[in-house]
Parts: sequence; C-alpha cells; structure tokens
Amino acid sequence: MDMEPIVIVGGGMVGAALARDLGQRGLAVRVLEAQPPAPVAAGEPPRLRVSALNRRSLDYLESLGVRDRLDPRRLASFDRVETWDAAGGGRLVFDAGEIGLDAFGCFLENDHLQAALLASLEDTPGVTVEAPAPELTLTADENGPRLSIAGRGAVQPTLLVAADGARSRVREAAGIGVSRGDYRQHAVVATVRLDPPAGTVTWQRFTPEGPQALLPLAGGLASLVWYVDPPHARELTGRQPESLARTVEAAFPPALGRITEVLATGSFPITRLHANRYWAAGTVLVGDSAHVIHPLAGQGANLGLRDAEALARRLAEAAARGLPPDHPPTLLAYERERRRDNLLMQQTMSALHYGFTSGLGPLRRLRGLGLRAANAAGPLKRRVLAYAVSGR
Repeated sequence: MDMEPIVIVGGGMVGAALARDLGQRGLAVRVLEAQPPAPVAAGEPPRLRVSALNRRSLDYLESLGVRDRLDPRRLASFDRVETWDAAGGGRLVFDAGEIGLDAFGCFLENDHLQAALLASLEDTPGVTVEAPAPELTLTADENGPRLSIAGRGAVQPTLLVAADGARSRVREAAGIGVSRGDYRQHAVVATVRLDPPAGTVTWQRFTPEGPQALLPLAGGLASLVWYVDPPHARELTGRQPESLARTVEAAFPPALGRITEVLATGSFPITRLHANRYWAAGTVLVGDSAHVIHPLAGQGANLGLRDAEALARRLAEAAARGLPPDHPPTLLAYERERRRDNLLMQQTMSALHYGFTSGLGPLRRLRGLGLRAANAAGPLKRRVLAYAVSGR
C-alpha cells in the first residue's frame, strides 16, 4: 500500500483553501477534486451559486495570496443590510459605517473563488492536485476509511480530510453520523438585470411563505432568492423568463424596480446538517461535510473557511512538535474550537426561520417589536455586526 501525505477529498472553496494554507505552512498535501469548475468566459454573466464573504474571510484569502487572483469585475461589495417582516412590521438596518467600515464584504460566484484557489495550488510547494481526480473507492474499516484510487490501488494517507460536501462519502466511510433537518422549502434563485441597477444594499424580507432576498452582484446585476415550498418552486422554475420576471415583481417589494432580463434560474432544497463529531480514526471533517446551515445570513462559506484556517493552524502546530497529522488530541482541539461556533450559527438561523415564518398573530406582533428594539439597541447591534463581519 502506498503511503500518501495528507489527502483532501474535495477541492471546493474550503478544501482548496485548506490545501493552500497547509502548503504554505510546509505540509505535504494531495487534493482530489472530482469536478473542477468550468472556466469562466470573458463577459459571462454571474453563475447562480454565490457566496457572501465577510471581512474575516477576505483577510484570510489575502493571507493565502489568493485575493489578488480574484477578478474585481466579478466582485460586488455591500455596505448595508436591510431586514424587515412583511407581516409584523418593524425594520432592522445594518450599516457598515456603524462599525467604522466602508463595506461588510462582497458577493462573488462560488465557481470563481474555487477556480482561483485551485489555480493558486499549482505554485504551492508540497501540494499536488488531481482535478478531475480518478475514481475513488471508499470502504469502511475499523481503523478508518480505506481509500483506493483508480489506476493506483489502495493508498494510506497520514490524514484523510473530508471536504466533499453535505453528502460526504468520506464521512460515511468513517462511520460518523449526522443530525439532519428539512425546512420543507426550496430556494428559487434568479440572476437578473434590474432597472434601476442593483447597488450596494442587501435586503431580506420575511413573508409567511418564506424569506425573499436581493443580493447585489457585479455589473449592477442581482441575485434574487425566493424561499417557497417545493411545489411552488417547481412551478416558478418551469416558467418562461418573462413570466417569472413579472411574477417576482408582483410578489417582491416595489423597491425592487423592474426586472429587464432574467439571465439564469435554478432552485435547491434548504436543509440543515451537523456531524455528531468532526473526526474519527485518521479522518477529519471540514465545511459542508461537517455542517450545513440555513442560508438566510449567507454564512456557510465563511464558517467553512474558518474551519480551514483552524485545522491548518492546529496541524501546523502539531507538526512543529513532531506529532503526526492524525494525532487525536490535535483533531479534538480542532473540533472543540469550531463546533460551538458552527452550532451557534446553525441554531440561530433555524430560530430566525421558524420565528419569521410562523403565522401566529401574537408572534407577528412580537417580531415587529423585536426588530424595532434591535434596530435601536446601539451597543448590542454593533456587537452583532462585529460578529457577522469577523466571527468574533
């Protein structure tokens, strides 16, 4: 059996960031990514899956030498967030200037960030990337997952990292269970051109059916997100672009303006997941393989990048002490550092979802009062802002 360095299964945003971080810290890594993103053509409109990166994530990318590899023409900064309840009244406004910033962060396409991170690995010492990777076979074993690579046979990593998403095969082979939840909603997403063009404000309105959101994208475009039940999602995504545009205009706030062009549409189910533990013998989880939260606040990518930073730091500290990557106390320390943060964010997003989609009359009134009180609570509001921006 061949001995391998640290093997990361999954070269998405989190897996690729972890590989870059480990490589910069002098650790040997192999990345196996089954489906690298297709190259972005010049002038191509933004792709559907986008993330909101906060200042901490952008600083992390800066430390990895990746931020300068991002095309500024595909980034959209946002400096204001407006949230309100359509049924209960009340409005909560966050402004970056309240905490001395010019912007909270930026929106960018997942594919663009993943491609930039994978490209950075090409000149990272000690890092080998296979993208697309050969077919992998993972089988459960009492000593940890057994990994076999087509054309190469069985390999034995010094540590196997699951960065292969919510349906992680690595997690399953490691025998790590999860708790799951289904919000019984789909997010219908449309990339659109607006008149007037989208600016730098992100807004989210809660309705009894589910939230509606506008996310500003590069070039004055926007990503519109409408959370609805699965049958409604199928009906909406089956419409012709012009019909969908008029339906969204009728259902969304008048401030949206007019949709002049629908560039792309899609939908995906909204679920939650949290692994019962973040590591097992010779295996550790990062990103969506460990936790999936409701996308209400756009914190999923930020949490995953914090996982990558924490794990890379812990593994580098262990290596400096002459300890192997799969040293159990090292992996336990990583889990203790990240689990509470991830679980708190997941529970908060679930509470917001259920609280704002309830149709109970008394709760509607309380929601409105709560939003107005939160908007007036200066120190507390600034504390929430600081956490959203930095995770601290």
